[in-house]
Amino acid sequence: MKLATLALALGLASPAFAAAPLSVDFEKNWTYGDEVANTYAADGVTFTNVLGLSNDADFTYFSGAPSPLGVAFVQLDGIVNTAAYMNVSGGLAGGLSFYTSATADFEVKAYSGLNGSGTLLGTFTVAANTTDYSVWSQKVFAFSGVAQSFDLSGANGVAALDNISAVPEPSSIALMLGGAALLLARRRRG
Repeated sequence: MKLATLALALGLASPAFAAAPLSVDFEKNWTYGDEVANTYAADGVTFTNVLGLSNDADFTYFSGAPSPLGVAFVQLDGIVNTAAYMNVSGGLAGGLSFYTSATADFEVKAYSGLNGSGTLLGTFTVAANTTDYSVWSQKVFAFSGVAQSFDLSGANGVAALDNISAVPEPSSIALMLGGAALLLARRRRG
């Protein structure tokens, strides 16, 4: 019994379980030009210069997305809107998973502060995978430290994004697996 209690306590103390997991799927009927902005603020995630995009009766913007109703798209005018960010108020450690459909290579950057401020924690290059936003690929961006923002500016006009989620830190995964192993061992003995 003490072993099972210890495993449960270790699992609950793990950073992966400290806050609600990050998950943004853009499943909403977006009117062309709608900013995502604070749509997911209740989940601790906000966006700057990122639009929601849904297919409509007049035009099919994308096909085959993991969440078929809506996706995100960065659109910068280069004059007033020169950068695009996803901010995670509580921070995110370990990594970021997302699906993309990209007509050109682009970079995503992780920063320790909001809106691309603080320390650069990592850069992830995404290769083009389509010419018409019909092919989607899952990507996992691992970085060191706790990121509060992701610079999505490189995706401007060349990539759609969908199903953005947190990837637990390797130490959290190991702790969780260790706790599960202890619980299984306890059940076998009991």
